[in-house]
Amino acid sequence: MQLLLDQIQHLDFPAPLPATLTEGRQDFPGDPVPDVGRAVHQALQANALLDPIRPGQSVAVGCGSRGIAHLPLLIRSVTEAVAATGARPYVFPAMGSHGGGTAAGQVETLAHLGVTPDSVGAEIRSDMEVRPTGCVENGPSLFQGKDSAAADHVLLVNRIKPHTSFRGRIESGLSKMCVIGLGKLAGAQAYHAYGARGFARLGEAVRMQVARTNVLGGVAVVENAREEIIAVEGLRATEFAGSREEALLRLARVHMPRIPVSSLDALVVRRLGKNVSGTGMDTNVIGRYGIPDMADGPEPRITVIAVLSLTPDTNGNANGIGLANVITARVLRALDWQATYTNALTAGVMGLRKAALPAVMPSDRQALQLALRCIQAPPDQARMLFIEDTLSLGRVWMTRNVASEWAEQEACSLGPSVPLAFDGAGTMERPWSLD
Repeated sequence: MQLLLDQIQHLDFPAPLPATLTEGRQDFPGDPVPDVGRAVHQALQANALLDPIRPGQSVAVGCGSRGIAHLPLLIRSVTEAVAATGARPYVFPAMGSHGGGTAAGQVETLAHLGVTPDSVGAEIRSDMEVRPTGCVENGPSLFQGKDSAAADHVLLVNRIKPHTSFRGRIESGLSKMCVIGLGKLAGAQAYHAYGARGFARLGEAVRMQVARTNVLGGVAVVENAREEIIAVEGLRATEFAGSREEALLRLARVHMPRIPVSSLDALVVRRLGKNVSGTGMDTNVIGRYGIPDMADGPEPRITVIAVLSLTPDTNGNANGIGLANVITARVLRALDWQATYTNALTAGVMGLRKAALPAVMPSDRQALQLALRCIQAPPDQARMLFIEDTLSLGRVWMTRNVASEWAEQEACSLGPSVPLAFDGAGTMERPWSLD
């Protein structure tokens, strides 16, 4: 990597950049749950999820790698409810290949998300060893990690949302965690090896997994586009991949963030990371999927995507950089190839493009200049949009010829003009530092 960094340090493809940007705002529907902890307790009680648990039994609470709103509170609320029955809760990572596919790496991923023994009031156990639980006929083998198999019961906690790489009745949520997250690296590799064919049979796989494991149920949450929890629901394991999870997915799809313009010459993404999306940038937002035989979305049509940095919480996992066209040297310096490749290649050919290395430029300024050299419009007429990440679309910045279309969209408004400014090393300072 150092050789590449040495070779690019003098690269420069000058192009005029806009002097100012217009702030844009987007109002999203969906009122947040006022008391998330209380909502979790109510969800567990409403579906009698805790009734089978007896005093003294052990209950493993599964937590994934996504940056869900109030995640430590969600997990703590479940462990508190379990402890109140007289049982002994502990937390385990239910995240397939993430965290570099190692037990320590998955614990570290949880810590980056704020999930620690102190924050959730329970021990964290992580083990990548698995036991086989079955095999879908003419399909993937299923597994369960020994860290959860050792418990009397398992409860899962996850967000329901549209998946970034497939479409179906059930996408990201409790069912996918039950099949893939629960199965650790071995389970994730075995299931992803079947690609779209495997995900088309997710419901069948879930039913087999539930029948042959100790999964009791789970807590499902839905977020609005402001990253606020708007729904908390308890599902029995027998309800996974059923009508309630389908309904929650429909709700999540209505409330997912969007870029409300038709086309962009350049999208500038401040940060990419697994806590933002499984693919670093949500493919449903950028309209790029990187999947063979899966067409890109019709809107927005984006010519060039530039990514400037990784989130701290992604812990070096840069899965999704292959969906960008240009990145900066600081992305490369923060990148953990073991974590990135382990995660991306678990998906086989579906993951290859997402781990590919785009063009690398020494600084933010030079990355933007390279992007403008690659578009089909004169740089001073470029349609550019600047976003924090694909979860944070309530406040963005844009060039003036995007602003007129933005202002015409429902629930969208414009703010003041702000400077586009860089420090002496070419790292973008504004508009970000205006927060």
